[in-house]
Amino acid sequence: MGREARGAIVDVAGGGITVEPILVGPPGPGEVLVRLVASGVCHSDEWARHNGNWGLPFPLLLGHEGAGVVEEMGEGVEDLSPGDRVVIAWAVPCGGCRACRRGAPRKCAHQISGQRPLRRARDGAQLSGVLQCGTLATHTVVLASQAIAMPDEIPLERACQLGCGVSTGVGAALQTAKVWPGARVAVIGLGGVGLSTLQGARIAGAEQLIAVDVVPAKLEWAKRMGATDTVDASASDPVDCVLRLTSGDGVDFAFEATGNPNCVRQAVEMAGFAGTAVAIGVPPVPSEVTLPWAGRDGGAYSRKVSLLVTDGGDPIPSEDFPELARRYRDGELDLDGMVTRELALEDVEDAFRAMLAGEVIRSVVRFDS
Repeated sequence: MGREARGAIVDVAGGGITVEPILVGPPGPGEVLVRLVASGVCHSDEWARHNGNWGLPFPLLLGHEGAGVVEEMGEGVEDLSPGDRVVIAWAVPCGGCRACRRGAPRKCAHQISGQRPLRRARDGAQLSGVLQCGTLATHTVVLASQAIAMPDEIPLERACQLGCGVSTGVGAALQTAKVWPGARVAVIGLGGVGLSTLQGARIAGAEQLIAVDVVPAKLEWAKRMGATDTVDASASDPVDCVLRLTSGDGVDFAFEATGNPNCVRQAVEMAGFAGTAVAIGVPPVPSEVTLPWAGRDGGAYSRKVSLLVTDGGDPIPSEDFPELARRYRDGELDLDGMVTRELALEDVEDAFRAMLAGEVIRSVVRFDS
């Protein structure tokens, strides 16, 4: 028998969301049971809803951007206690992949395995938490290494964003690309991840921050997050605009935060000589990127452009999340302005609609205390 809770479930690829009772079993060795206080609604949940949970089967328990309070601990958990406030991280170093074994945990393949004790109440079906989290639920069970303690100064309904969107975007700028002071930066796609990338580049000391999107409201959000220039990609060619804004030189760093393969190409074309393009967004499956390589001025080869791919901002959550919390406390990182809407779990389907419509930066589900 398990504790009865409620969660947002998707039965089949492309299916609708049902909020229904679930059973949450006691945590096993190395696991913790967390009572969720808040969870962000992220594009990666939408991707998993339609494409599958990175190898784990349906039905899915949605959510991977949660924060809450530890209620129970499994055998062997020593660094957490009941009552600890935590953010749940999906991208924790696994310790077993080739990158981890060679001492490069930021390049981890994130090969977390095993099923957590999460089942649907009405039929006992095993639930797979999205990215091994399942935070769009009142309770979930995760590995203790996924539960990162948070200071009291950061509200959990703001801290939950560190679990994916904010850490992905800020990490793409600070860890993957390593933006330097005085750099010129362009960010394509101004959802939660793109705006977080913009903030990361600002924190790094970038001198010019060019925000690119097709939704005018998002360009206004970007100005509040530090953009020095904006480009409405629905009205003009974004590559031409970025080149014009940089006197034809291009940017030092161009980030794609949409998952659209064409935007990856645009990022490469925006990069200046020896510049870096970074692909952040989760792409459709299948998809291909075609690049101008050589034979004309815009060729990536002749310009020595690097193309990087980041996996969640290449984080080490136990190090990065407390640092991000400090930056929030010190006023460097705006988490309050990233939350456009708070809502109940029963309204989560509308949160996905609003996200896809570009009406929100982040919707955050708040659970009953």
